[in-house]
Amino acid sequence: MIGRVVSTKMKNTAVVLVERTAKHPLYKKTFIRTKKYPVEADGSIKDGDIVEIMKIKPISKNKHWKVVKVIGADLAAINKEQLKVAAEEAIAEVMPEEDKGEGESGKGEEVKTENIKTIEASKRKSGKERKQP
Repeated sequence: MIGRVVSTKMKNTAVVLVERTAKHPLYKKTFIRTKKYPVEADGSIKDGDIVEIMKIKPISKNKHWKVVKVIGADLAAINKEQLKVAAEEAIAEVMPEEDKGEGESGKGEEVKTENIKTIEASKRKSGKERKQP
């Protein structure tokens, strides 16, 4: 069976989540069933690894499985890092960093003060704002 390692917190033991598809006998809908198996494992596997497990003689009350081989690394973490790098490159391409000084026209401060003046002028004596056309 092939599954994903979800926990390696115990000594010499890992918990592997195995997913399988099942079909409802009456409605014929397929759905996913999951089951967790405690397996005998060495220290080389990590959470998220894809592993192949095999049934062996009982080691303890619940532990009857052993890791045969590691098929793949933690794919979720690798994909997350690749997406993060790609997103940063896309953002840098679309939005290049600008100088923090004055803009090209040099009127950045004047525009802000004009907007503030028009807002203040649009207030009535009662304190309510007028609707802008």
